[in-house]
Amino acid sequence: MLLIAAVVSAAIYLLRDPAAPLDFGSFSEAVRPAQGTEPPPNAGAKSADARKVDAILDSVDGMLQSGKSAEAEAIVKGAVEQYPSDQRLHIAFAELMLGKNDLAAAYESYLRALASGDRDAKLEFQAGTVASMLGKSDRALEHYAAAQTADATNAEYPLYLGQIQLQLGKLDEARASLVRAGHINPDDGRVWGSLAEIALRENKLDVALQQIEKARAIQPRLTLWRFVEARIHARAGRPEKSVELLIGLDAAERASEPVARVLADALSALRRDAEAADVLAQASDKSPDNANLAFDAALRARKVAADERFSRLRERAAKLGHVGAAELN
Repeated sequence: MLLIAAVVSAAIYLLRDPAAPLDFGSFSEAVRPAQGTEPPPNAGAKSADARKVDAILDSVDGMLQSGKSAEAEAIVKGAVEQYPSDQRLHIAFAELMLGKNDLAAAYESYLRALASGDRDAKLEFQAGTVASMLGKSDRALEHYAAAQTADATNAEYPLYLGQIQLQLGKLDEARASLVRAGHINPDDGRVWGSLAEIALRENKLDVALQQIEKARAIQPRLTLWRFVEARIHARAGRPEKSVELLIGLDAAERASEPVARVLADALSALRRDAEAADVLAQASDKSPDNANLAFDAALRARKVAADERFSRLRERAAKLGHVGAAELN
């Protein structure tokens, strides 16, 4: 009915923060029009108000197709005030807010939708996904758990629930949720990659390696799983394996901070310090506002006597306010 603008997480959480939950790219597939925007078949004759809302939504759909999003928003906003008990209008307004990337307003509208009609699984899942994007992890957990309870056949619900539990450090609960997801859909590499991450955090390296091998067999081109496997090998004292996995990534992926740090440490463990210094310098150049990265890259440059690079990186760290930069010489 309504067109949802893509709400895309441009970066993979784990590549920003290895302690964060695994995120798989875009939420635009997760946040889509919920069931319940149309009454179910055989629901009987519609009321006069329901027919009026039908006409409003048809009009709004036409406006959106004509690019008149501001007019559509105004009409839906007025209709919500006039017919506050019609769940479809709250969902429609939430979708319009997603199109504007106004996640807070979208989440509030999803809450009103849940309060004004059936709390079906898909609607709970949508609310949970937007709550997660807002950083409301506790609320996202509640919504995903409700979605799973309402529909135990959809593997996405325990998968996303497991991700939030992982984010909150609830490793046992996360593992249980992910195992449920795996029973429903064993061909989803995200399940096994996430279980590998849990095992790695628990330092169960053999288990972690078994799980990440499953993930990579299903999704062999996904950089995220290469990164997880590289961390497993680094933890197990196999830096040559970590280098083998990461050195061939394209320049942009290799220069992301977490990848660069793991790769640099593995190179240093193999006494390839000059290459390690190059890797961190390139990562700092890609993220010139990162004070800690600039400082650590400067330390690496000093270690290999790359004086010009050292001076440049030290100056960058100092300008960004790193407390230790002034003491470097």
